[in-house]
Amino acid sequence: SFAVPEGSVFALLGENGAGKTTAIRILLGLADADEGKTEVLGLSSAAAGTEIRRRVGYVPEESDLYDWMRVDEIGWVAAGFYREGYYERYQKLIDAFHVPRDRKISALSKGMRAKVRLAIALGHDPELLILDEPTSGLDAIVRREFLESMVDRAATGRTVLLSSHQIHEVERVADHVAIIREGELIAVERLDAM
Repeated sequence: SFAVPEGSVFALLGENGAGKTTAIRILLGLADADEGKTEVLGLSSAAAGTEIRRRVGYVPEESDLYDWMRVDEIGWVAAGFYREGYYERYQKLIDAFHVPRDRKISALSKGMRAKVRLAIALGHDPELLILDEPTSGLDAIVRREFLESMVDRAATGRTVLLSSHQIHEVERVADHVAIIREGELIAVERLDAM
């Protein structure tokens, strides 16, 4: 078992296929655990998945954006699921990430799409941000920006749970690391102790 300390960057580290995405899906109430229990923000994942997903920002590994929408439109649609002020925060994030608001998602680079997905996840200022292999396939500059944004987020007292198979990325940002191999948790340590 493990607990993610508030205001930290916690990494799930493991090779591809180790079970990181499955663990995240169980935490979010999107999949059932074979055994045991999980809680996120004090809520049971099995019983309160919908409420957990309202309070968490989640960036899945695979893109889930509507390619035919413009950047501003997709933020407007996402705002319908959250409290007032979401769209304004989303627009500020898009501007800070230097993504053109009037461009269609289909016309964006992979790095720009990743920034849109991050802005959508952060638009409601979630208590917990979960990132599943967020830098997979991104160029070095966008990867660095993503990693820096995670550290900045934790510095404001918010919590980040990151899954990755890239040790060097985890070493740059994580406070705590859980190593998963073949669906088994084999170590949980502070990074500096590991």
